Amino acid sequence: MGQREMEVNKMRCLILFLVFLMVSATSPGVTSTADHIEDPAPPASLGGVWDDSPSGGLYGIISYDDVVVVYNVNSEVSCAIMENFTRRRGIPPDRVVGVDVPERESIDRDTFNTLRTQVESALQDRKLTQKINYIVTTKGVPLRVWGPGSSGSASVDSELALILGPYAGYIGGAYWIQNPYYGENERFSREKYGFYLVTRLTGYNLSDTLSLIERAERSGGKRGIFLLDVDPGKGGGYAAGNRWLRDANSTLRSMGFETYLDETTTFITDFENCSGYASWGSNDGHYSTTWNKNQGFEEGLNHWEFAGEGEVMLNTSYPYRGGRCLEVKKNTTGDFIIAQNVSVRGSIAYYISGHVNMTGGVVHFTAEVFTSSGALLLREKGGTVSGFTSGWALLRQLPLKPLPPTASKLRIVINISGKGEFYFDEIRLLEVKPHNTWIPGAIAETYVSSSGRTFTWPPYYGQSAIADLIREGVSGVKGYVYEPYLSAMAEPDILFPRYVSGYTMGESYYMASPFLSWRGVVVGDPKMCPYGLQAEITSSTVLKEVVNPGEEVRIAVNVTNIGFGDIRDLPLTLHLEEAGLPDLNAVINISQGQQVVVWFNFSAPTPGTYRVRLVLNEEETIPFMSSSGAEAEVTFRVNSPPEVLWMSSSSPYVRRGCNVLLSAEVRDVDDGLLPLTFSSWIIGPGGVNATLEMSLENSTLSATFTPPLSWDIGFASLHLVVRDPWGGCVHDTLNDAFFVLNNPPGVSNISWTTEVRRGSLFTLNLTLNDPDTPAHMLEVSSYLERNEERVELEERREGGEVTFTSLIPASIKTGLYDIHLTLEDGINSTELLYPKAVDVLNSPPSIKLLSSPPNVLVRGEVVKLDVLGEDLEDPKGLLELRMEVGEGVEVSAERLLPGRWEVSLEAIRNAPLGPTELTIWVEDSEGGSSFPLILTFELINAPPEVRIISFELTSPGNKGDLLSTLNAVIEATDPDSGEGVELILNFTGESPFTVNLGRVNGRAHFKMIIWGNLTPGGWMMRATVVDSDGGVNSTEWITFVVVNSPPQILSAEAIASDEGASLTLHIVDPDLPPGHSLTLQVLSGEKLIFEGLVGMGEVTVELNLSSPVESLTLNVSDGYSYSTLTIPVIRPAENATLEGREEGGGVLPVALALAGAASGVLIAAYIYRQKRRGSVQR
Repeated sequence: MGQREMEVNKMRCLILFLVFLMVSATSPGVTSTADHIEDPAPPASLGGVWDDSPSGGLYGIISYDDVVVVYNVNSEVSCAIMENFTRRRGIPPDRVVGVDVPERESIDRDTFNTLRTQVESALQDRKLTQKINYIVTTKGVPLRVWGPGSSGSASVDSELALILGPYAGYIGGAYWIQNPYYGENERFSREKYGFYLVTRLTGYNLSDTLSLIERAERSGGKRGIFLLDVDPGKGGGYAAGNRWLRDANSTLRSMGFETYLDETTTFITDFENCSGYASWGSNDGHYSTTWNKNQGFEEGLNHWEFAGEGEVMLNTSYPYRGGRCLEVKKNTTGDFIIAQNVSVRGSIAYYISGHVNMTGGVVHFTAEVFTSSGALLLREKGGTVSGFTSGWALLRQLPLKPLPPTASKLRIVINISGKGEFYFDEIRLLEVKPHNTWIPGAIAETYVSSSGRTFTWPPYYGQSAIADLIREGVSGVKGYVYEPYLSAMAEPDILFPRYVSGYTMGESYYMASPFLSWRGVVVGDPKMCPYGLQAEITSSTVLKEVVNPGEEVRIAVNVTNIGFGDIRDLPLTLHLEEAGLPDLNAVINISQGQQVVVWFNFSAPTPGTYRVRLVLNEEETIPFMSSSGAEAEVTFRVNSPPEVLWMSSSSPYVRRGCNVLLSAEVRDVDDGLLPLTFSSWIIGPGGVNATLEMSLENSTLSATFTPPLSWDIGFASLHLVVRDPWGGCVHDTLNDAFFVLNNPPGVSNISWTTEVRRGSLFTLNLTLNDPDTPAHMLEVSSYLERNEERVELEERREGGEVTFTSLIPASIKTGLYDIHLTLEDGINSTELLYPKAVDVLNSPPSIKLLSSPPNVLVRGEVVKLDVLGEDLEDPKGLLELRMEVGEGVEVSAERLLPGRWEVSLEAIRNAPLGPTELTIWVEDSEGGSSFPLILTFELINAPPEVRIISFELTSPGNKGDLLSTLNAVIEATDPDSGEGVELILNFTGESPFTVNLGRVNGRAHFKMIIWGNLTPGGWMMRATVVDSDGGVNSTEWITFVVVNSPPQILSAEAIASDEGASLTLHIVDPDLPPGHSLTLQVLSGEKLIFEGLVGMGEVTVELNLSSPVESLTLNVSDGYSYSTLTIPVIRPAENATLEGREEGGGVLPVALALAGAASGVLIAAYIYRQKRRGSVQR
């Protein structure tokens, strides 16, 4: 800045300062204690920035009397910040010091000493040395001082902290001194600790700086999250930084504050609602994020665009970093463009950097920002490099302020003009982090060596800068103008716990920082203390939790001052919008550590449950006041009185002495039914009252009421009162709930003879009932009636007990009769009908046994009983005689005139044998039935009958030989059954057998051929019958004999031949049946030569002989007997004939007898076989 410009600025500051003095002099409650003002004045106008900041603020709430503001009279921004801050905080003019120094961030020791002297002189001249605790420097006041030597470089603020005190001799010395306030936990006093707490109001521009002032005012009571970002890769000497973060997390959590401790390898960004922040900043191993692609051309030419006059290639010989770089050769003066499109996010700050190595020409680059639709939002130009660089040079960085919210795409454009060879590498688009969102009052610390190196835009990025955090929205932060070492950091485990305990921002940072006269700079309002003034609603009680509409609601609120100072004019608001009422407000003054009780009174609104809010300092009229416990809720209920939904009577009419059910449904919408109480009564005819006790079930009240007999006739009403515990009450009346009536006469205990026979006595008993009329005054009559027949009943009474009787005439018809009753009490008449109540019955006939029945009865036997049948009601009417055997098997029915009868028992012949029960009774024409006669006897079977009518053997030959036929006629019957009998013929002989002729009823003819059925010998035959009941009978045995005639060989001749012999014989058998054969055997000695069947007559047999034989033996058999003959064998040479002779004449009969014995077996077998085939004839 030239000398003329400096003079102009001084004049402007002077005019502005004079205006400030005039405003301050007329402000109420502000008094200047300065005798004179020697400082240069600020300028008169700063382009309207004053209008952007509200007036008022913290003045009168937090005292700034111990604060001095230092500004640079040569800086418009510094003057503007001074004016804004002092006005807002009520700082008087004698606490404002203007210094005349160059407007630059870095100064040497001589310039610093000039600045120091001006500040010290102002404090001493105004006698403020021991009256102030804080010094606030502003943007425009130099930031850092270098020398002597590298160890003597420091921040201006850290050196000013030591002026005019015991440590002033250390100013400008090497390195640092220990901070005596480090680690303390009490309010700061310059008198005790010997130095000033110095903070700075600064930022990239005036707007950023004024935002610090404004955010401090809005910091009271805000709560957010403390973000503590650990870099797990830091160890060794850096491990302490991570330990501070972890310890801060534990302490804050134990104090009830919300934290987020991140120990991952991710550098946290975009964190919301941040109230405190500490991290390694750009020293975090994972901080840098490159947004564009292929920034080092390791992927070839991908993602880049090229246009214009020039040759592009990849070079691996001269990379700035990595394996290769981009080489562009230009032999023309035309432009050549290198560009890349990058996706970006709105509201985030970025910067572009790159490196170039060139032999000539000019290079500059531009950033263009577009919306997603392609609309250009802004264009920023970067630095320019020209000529020969003799190696790699840095393209001047292009910082971009936070992009517009609609930003979507950024285009990096590198423009090359002129001839030469150009090499490019590491062209990067980087984001400025952490871009969090911050609550007012948020403070921060980053472990970055040069984070406070500059507050001038645009910055140069190598390390992150706290000016970006201020632009993002922090309210307080500490940075470092030169390398301070990790041990100089404001330790988070002290910084944050002190801050949330109610200490000011300045106190908190200095208690957390070990060194003075060193390189730290604290930015922000030093007396900002969001947690300092602190009041809370310790309790809130509604005097009566349930009230009725219109009743007064009283709420008591206990408010306690738990902060560090007195609180004046603290607003307390009761929000009643939920109750539909206007809010109520109170203003409270509370001394430190005291408690007050505030009462709010208002009329209860409509029924319902209301939750109303109590809020302290809702409009933040008291900045810096914590809102911990500043809100509370009180719930009260406006009672809804109970309701009667309906009332009813079970009947519109009720007779005196009778019951009626009275009901009502009630509801209480807010308390339910259990707490309710009820009272009810009946208002009867004529105004009489009767108490009614009603019981509750679910939501229904009910009670049974009986109108007294003494009540008049007329209408009665029900009145009901329902009360809840809170005094809510409802009255309801059901007018004309029922009409009281007279009781008609009635009866009870009624009984009668339900069945009565004609000629018998009928009885009806009853009790007269009438609650209104004595029994002796009632009239009653009764009769029986069916169709047109009627029987009058006679009354006999004793008190209220009445008996009706009548002898039922024999002339009336039987059937069901109705009972009619008539009762009268002089007012009402009652007709009672009991339909079909009496069954008039017939008198039945009778039957009597006059003779004794048998104990045993043979079925089919004719037996008669002598009985007497009578009907006294109808002596000439026919009676029906009926009999049943066993259970309901009727065997006889006939109609007879009453009298003496003979009853035959023949009808029971089909009854089952054994013990038999016979029931006999009579019935008259009306269905009347006598008592039955029950006779018990043993019914036995009549045996079947059989006899042989004829028996005969007939034969064409000898009677009784095998050619005979047996003929027989048998008669078989069952005398007590017409079903017939089973007929069986029994044969007894050598082989006994039977022939079943089946069921026979009468004569049966039997015929059987002897041959094949009977063997020769003696036989017997008899007939046996079996009836259906198992009865058996047989005839006597008939004896007869069967004889056999043996076969005979009349002649025989055997003539030898060369092959054997030819046998010719003649055979006869007198009783061989036609078609039957004989058996022939031929033997030579004992050797059987031939065996076969032959017929009668002449028979020729050719014999095969293996050797000549002399004679042959012939045997002929008919199966029962045989004949034997031995003959010689005739040889032709002999020419002779031998007469056959019968050998063993004495033996033959024996042989025949044996044969006969054997034939008997064959005959028996044959007979049996023929019988099975059904060939036996009868």
